[in-house]
Amino acid sequence: MAYSKSIKTILYETIHRNKKSVEQIADELGISSNYLYRAGLPLEESGVKFPLDYLIPLMKSTGNYAILEQIANICGFLLVKEPRVKTPRIEAIDLINDYQDITTTSVRKLKKFLDKPTQSNYDEVIEALNAVMTRSAEAKKYCNKHYEGQMELEL
Repeated sequence: MAYSKSIKTILYETIHRNKKSVEQIADELGISSNYLYRAGLPLEESGVKFPLDYLIPLMKSTGNYAILEQIANICGFLLVKEPRVKTPRIEAIDLINDYQDITTTSVRKLKKFLDKPTQSNYDEVIEALNAVMTRSAEAKKYCNKHYEGQMELEL
């Protein structure tokens, strides 16, 4: 995601550039399609502000969470979607090996970027670091599920 985009630009893309039509999204949100269409336009063109009450339903309806990512970024937070893990099906050693591989790859890309800070190297390191954060969330979820499966004995 481009971190330089404004929230209004991302809102426009969320409303107007996805698989669903403006009419379908408006129907799911329970608002008029005309209002939704105008809310996605820049304020100087439409004069309409998008109500915060509809932001979460909009993101769920479109499956586009770029607005949430941008808000988190502006506020200095990292946003990682928590993965769905039903039951631990992977062996612990495989989890460790996979986690080690992805972190090693990200360290290599970080070094490459710091040695030569180009746009291409920047994009690669950001993608690799995001992959580490995602894998960390998966490992955390795995650990929680694994721990919940263990009985605690109190003596």
